[in-house]
Amino acid sequence: MREFRDDQGRPWQVALTIAAAMRVRDNVTIDVEGQKVPFDIVDVSSIATTMQVLRGQYTTIAETLYAILCRQVEEKKLSKEEFFDGLRGDALDSAAKVLELELIDFFPPRLRKMIGLLAAKMDEATAELMTRAEASMQAATTGEILSGSGLQSGRPQESSESFQASGLSDNSLQPATAA
Repeated sequence: MREFRDDQGRPWQVALTIAAAMRVRDNVTIDVEGQKVPFDIVDVSSIATTMQVLRGQYTTIAETLYAILCRQVEEKKLSKEEFFDGLRGDALDSAAKVLELELIDFFPPRLRKMIGLLAAKMDEATAELMTRAEASMQAATTGEILSGSGLQSGRPQESSESFQASGLSDNSLQPATAA
């Protein structure tokens, strides 16, 4: 069992058990190849997907935590929305880390080592990607960033006078006619 504190300073004890995993599976869905499927958080065959969800899908993390902590939420006389309101920033990051550690410790030793190694490798890959992304952002000019953003450039849009009127231009090929 591990603890985190939410944004309001309230303590939460996270224990991933079979009962908690079943509540998650019954109440939380994830998107897999365009299909909504139950989030079976302890399914070893999809552990890589589970780790990806726990590292970046923050609303799913909140839903998962709620399913695990619903009794504590009720004891504190909080609504689901009030519980969710306590999950942001550092508190959300801490909660996600606690949940991942609980997931690793849930498994028996023969699987725990492999899943722990997967988490460590994902940490390494994430750190490398973040380093590269930060370096790329540091090196980029504002113009380069805006040109890739899809935002209008600040130039006025060309008038319709600069566009060819409908129909064939002098350079257009004539359509082939049947002989």
